[in-house]
Parts: sequence; C-alpha cells; structure tokens
Amino acid sequence: MKAAGRLVLSILLLAATAAQPLVAFDYPLSSKAIREAYFLGKANLDQRQRFFEKYRHNPPPLRTGPHVALIEVETPFACLVDAISQAPLNYYAQEAARDYLGKPGKFRVHVEIYFTPTYPKPDDTAITLGDFWRDFTIHLKQDTEIPPLSVHGEPIYSEDTISGYIGAIIETEYNVNKIDPGGITTVVVDTPDGQQVETTFSLNNLR
Repeated sequence: MKAAGRLVLSILLLAATAAQPLVAFDYPLSSKAIREAYFLGKANLDQRQRFFEKYRHNPPPLRTGPHVALIEVETPFACLVDAISQAPLNYYAQEAARDYLGKPGKFRVHVEIYFTPTYPKPDDTAITLGDFWRDFTIHLKQDTEIPPLSVHGEPIYSEDTISGYIGAIIETEYNVNKIDPGGITTVVVDTPDGQQVETTFSLNNLR
C-alpha cells in the first residue's frame, strides 16, 4: 500500500474510533467487574476516595436556607464498591462473586444536607421529631424524570446541638433498567423553602 493510502486509512480508522461511544457504567456486572469492585472496596480510604471523586459533587451553599453539601450518584459498580468496603475483614473475592454475579444491581442517589443559621426555624417540630428530611424531594432526570423505587432518610446526629441533629442523609434508589447508561443525568434537590439545588453527571465517565 502506498504511503498516501496508508495515511488515508489511518485517518479513517482514527475517525471511526473517535466516533465510538464512551464506555458507560458496568451493568450487568461481570465476574471481572465484581473482582475489580472487590479490590477497590478493600483498598485503603484514600484510594476509595479518589475512585468516588467523579461520582460526588459539592454544590455551593445557598444564600439562605439549608446547605445541600453533597450530591452523589452510585452506579451498580459504585454501589458494590461501597457495599464491599463495609463488609467484614474476612470477606473474600470468591464470596463477592458468589453474592453478586447475576444478581440485580442498584442505582442510587445520595444527598447530604446540613443546618445553617437560617435553617431550620426554631419552632419547626419536624426537627425535634427527626423526620425533617421528608421536606426535601430528590428528582433524577434524563430525557424524562425517573421515579424512585424507594426513599430513605435519617438525621445526622451531634451531641453539640439542642435538637441532637446537624443535618440529614437522604438516599433514593432506582431501577437500573430505567437508566440510560450513556445519558446526561441531572439531580435536582427541592428544599423546604422553595429553592432548588441542581447538578449534572455524565454517566459515560463513570463505571
């Protein structure tokens, strides 16, 4: 093949490669993916933190009202890394393969909210009861909004406050099959005072 012909072919191959979609998150999880998630889950804290950086956004504080400090998405692979990080020390890779291979995965959104000088109001009884997190609504949107399968919340405790709380953690779980793994994904948090905190993730960049 002449040099000019080889050059044209190389350019065409490069263009074809560039046109390929980016690799989206792992689902269903293969035995190789489960093994990789296992070793990430068992890695030291710094390694896990570096892995999760792309999954976590820290929105700037609102001028008034609660502080939505963290919005995190967890793909099936990330959920598995998180689960294995909390497993006993004597939990091994073979057990992880047995427990997760061929099993339905999870897609979650994790939100952390903290009190500020302007939230909550002193007379808010929901704060005393600890169920104030129910006043927040989380929306997961791609082309359309994806309804959650479940919503769970709990206060973040502190002995340094009168109420005993400094904020809340809210987790919503979704049907993985409803998620477009190559789609742009927006998470919106509605606050009790009518404000919205929004951030966007590109699932192409996540496992």
